[in-house]
Amino acid sequence: MLLETKSIVSTYRPLVWLSIVGIVWLVIQLDAFSVFFGSIIGIFWLEFYIVKRILLNLKVERFLEKDRVFIDQELRISYTIESDSLNYLIVEFRPSFYGNTVLSKFSTKKLKLVGGKKIKVDFDVSFATRGLKDVSGCVFFYVDPLGLFKHWVKYERRKEILVLPNVMDIEEFPARLRELLPGSLSDFKLLEDSTRIRGMREYNLEPLNKIHWKMSAKMGKLYIKEFDYTARANIKLYVDLNLSKEIHAKNVWSQIRKFYQEDVIRLACALVYHSHLKGNTIDLTIIGNEILRMKNSTDWVRSIELLALAQGSDNGPQLNEIVKKDLEKLTPSSTLVIFSMFLTHSILPTFVEAKAKCSRVLVILMPYGFRDPRYKPTKDYSLYPEDMEKLRERALLLEDEQVIVRIIRANQSFQEVLGEIERS
Repeated sequence: MLLETKSIVSTYRPLVWLSIVGIVWLVIQLDAFSVFFGSIIGIFWLEFYIVKRILLNLKVERFLEKDRVFIDQELRISYTIESDSLNYLIVEFRPSFYGNTVLSKFSTKKLKLVGGKKIKVDFDVSFATRGLKDVSGCVFFYVDPLGLFKHWVKYERRKEILVLPNVMDIEEFPARLRELLPGSLSDFKLLEDSTRIRGMREYNLEPLNKIHWKMSAKMGKLYIKEFDYTARANIKLYVDLNLSKEIHAKNVWSQIRKFYQEDVIRLACALVYHSHLKGNTIDLTIIGNEILRMKNSTDWVRSIELLALAQGSDNGPQLNEIVKKDLEKLTPSSTLVIFSMFLTHSILPTFVEAKAKCSRVLVILMPYGFRDPRYKPTKDYSLYPEDMEKLRERALLLEDEQVIVRIIRANQSFQEVLGEIERS
């Protein structure tokens, strides 16, 4: 991709002061020395404009290996630079990334520009945060050997990289297998899976396509294949990134929300990927600055791209309002899953209404993050809001009705909490 000249900034104050000294000298005393000094200054000004012209007329091309990467995944950005000038020039060169957290071993490189010769420069970079990253620009920096002037020339063509959140592994998720389609083994005798043979028994008026002909010929009687029963889950996932209106100390929780936002997106990505591997369907709704939705997508990457772009707000739409509007979309085969930072018992009636229309309501609250499963647990001295504890206690009365509320403690991993739900 060929880049275009965006801007040039030059500083030449030392050269200006030197020129003033030369002019004053010529005015006061016109002799061979003052004329020679003035000629030298003229050469410096000529060099100033020649260098400026060279830097403005470079041919700069950019090449990217990919336009989708994960957090901390290394990306190679290559540039080819060609000068049409007969003069050679030594400049410093670096990409220009706006407001991004970028890790690079060599952020600036010295180049010797020679007319008609292409130079290739590679930069290995990685991004520490998710979202769209602007990699449009690059900058050439030239400093005069005597320090009389400097040039900064910027080349640019619009280009963005989407940085995806890392996907965390989870072993199991307590979604109810109620949809009549092949997926995982089910306790409910809903649908037989012809890929899983449990055993054989004598024929008794079953369909002919279930007969095991080889075994029947060997035994002298008709035998049929017994299949395992199977089903898959239909998950309605709501990821709440916004600050609740019912929360107190909003300034404090506003800062906590920024860290929560990254943690909850990691969990959502893990669930989306896990559902894909298990053959389950998932409807994703992200409640942030705007409502983002992905319905029944078979491409888990598209859902993770949507999560990578999502941003929460301190004054955005509220979870309770969105879930109430979507109640009619729930079906008896659905498992409603909600990730949020802070909820109070005032939302319990909405959960009860939702349970009347679906098979299970599962609410995960995560005010202070969770423990990375790679590390051992530590003692947790965190105090949790009283309103949130009241919600959890009152929801215990509804667990037999499959309305389950759990708070992830800072020293708990996500899988530990899921294990508690499975055992309850």
